[in-house]
Amino acid sequence: MPASPLFAYIAWIGISAVGLTLLLALMMVYLRTSLNRRQQEEQAFLAVWRPLLLSALDCSVSAVLPTLAVHERVHFLKLWNNLMHSATGIAADNLISIAYSVGGDYFSRRMLRHGSRVECLLATLALGHMRDHPSWELLVTQTLSADSVTSSYAFQALVQIDAENTAQQLMPLLLARDDWPITHVAAILQSAHGAFLLPLLEATSEIKSVHLVRTLHLIEALHLAVPQTIVLRLLDKANDTETIIAALRIANDAGLLGHIRAYLSHPDWRVRVQAAKVLGRIGEHADVNRLIPLLADAEWWVRYRAARALVGMPFFSLAEVELLRDNLSDRFARDMLCQVLAERRPI
Repeated sequence: MPASPLFAYIAWIGISAVGLTLLLALMMVYLRTSLNRRQQEEQAFLAVWRPLLLSALDCSVSAVLPTLAVHERVHFLKLWNNLMHSATGIAADNLISIAYSVGGDYFSRRMLRHGSRVECLLATLALGHMRDHPSWELLVTQTLSADSVTSSYAFQALVQIDAENTAQQLMPLLLARDDWPITHVAAILQSAHGAFLLPLLEATSEIKSVHLVRTLHLIEALHLAVPQTIVLRLLDKANDTETIIAALRIANDAGLLGHIRAYLSHPDWRVRVQAAKVLGRIGEHADVNRLIPLLADAEWWVRYRAARALVGMPFFSLAEVELLRDNLSDRFARDMLCQVLAERRPI
């Protein structure tokens, strides 16, 4: 008899385990059924709307549009955003007209306020494509989100809606958001860099700004032409090393060569690397003799960039480079020139 409570306990454990197993099985069946239902709904939606939206790309819009059910709104935004990504001209105008006709602006703003993260992102993209000015304040609020993806999508939408206003109002935020990758921001601004040129150049005047280096990296990514006077101020030896490095990366004016050459002997190897790269871009024949000593630098990257600069100079022929290589006394310098020459030869 004393063992009976133990047996009862074990029996309850067994029953509970079986019950949990059945519950998990039921949940899996439910999830699979729900997934199948959603897929069927999406396929039914696509069967109706894909041909209609594709016809808009051929510049023909149906006079009567089907009713868009509430559960189809996410499907619509996914398909519509995908088509808008590559649409231009009249095709884009037709797609925008369709989106407004089905209330896309209204339910996108609602998703922006109350939707899930995925719905919010889809709505943000759509409102940007629609150039929806009434969404301006909502999108500005979204740029303050701690979520870097959500906030950068909102910034992209604002640039699409009004690049000039975005540049004037949100430049401080753009420079402060270190979590927005420079490459992504540059891609957003590529078609509107004219609106951001002056604000970016004005931002370079704040030498002590904690965002100065990010500003210069963005200027570099956008391939913006920076006046010589600005770059000259940024190259001042009194500036911190990171600023000097970023300034060298945007230096493309031969009038700066005197200042750039001075950095070939800078104690920080990263500065020497950038100085060598600049001479490779805009250097003169006399700079060949300035680059040769860097082939024997203690830092591998300095040697590599000096060799790349020499090999890439249009006035320094391949025969001259090979002659230089053969006459170098430093083994590391010879090896580096050999490596770079091998990289330049066609396979």
